Amino acid sequence: MVALEQAQPGLRASLAKGPAGVRIPSAQVGLAYWAAASWAAAISLSKDRPDVVADLPLAVALAQAAHAADPGHGQGALASLLGTLEASRPGGTRTQAMAYFDQALAGAGRTRAAVYVAMAEALAQPSGDRAAFERWLQLALEPPTAGDVRTVDLSTRVMTERARWLLASIDDLF
Repeated sequence: MVALEQAQPGLRASLAKGPAGVRIPSAQVGLAYWAAASWAAAISLSKDRPDVVADLPLAVALAQAAHAADPGHGQGALASLLGTLEASRPGGTRTQAMAYFDQALAGAGRTRAAVYVAMAEALAQPSGDRAAFERWLQLALEPPTAGDVRTVDLSTRVMTERARWLLASIDDLF
């Protein structure tokens, strides 16, 4: 956030008004993505600190502003982040979260496993939909097919291992 704030003084205050009042230059979309993702992660780990949780709308607004500048950023990573945020924020809707996840899958390439794991954890698990949870995690484990643009990189390996662990833990989760 410091780098974004230096480039755009008053950015944090502008985020309080929502994403419409914020313009992220295309050269800073990656920075905004990582700032929003790490901010949301810090909020997720601080549920016992209302002052930190109160920043969730700001993190969402930052991700939305980045998405407005480059919806396909990160081969669907930004759309996947928005899907997770939409599913977890007060007032968020499953329909909008699915729209973000569908967009993420359309551009996913090598990040496909991460999107399916995010869908399982953000949509299926909280709603108690064990069948969707299993289906999405199984899709995360599918290897790339001939001509598929996905590669088996570190993030894909981490997400497939997470999918395996979640499937092995399914009886504890449901």
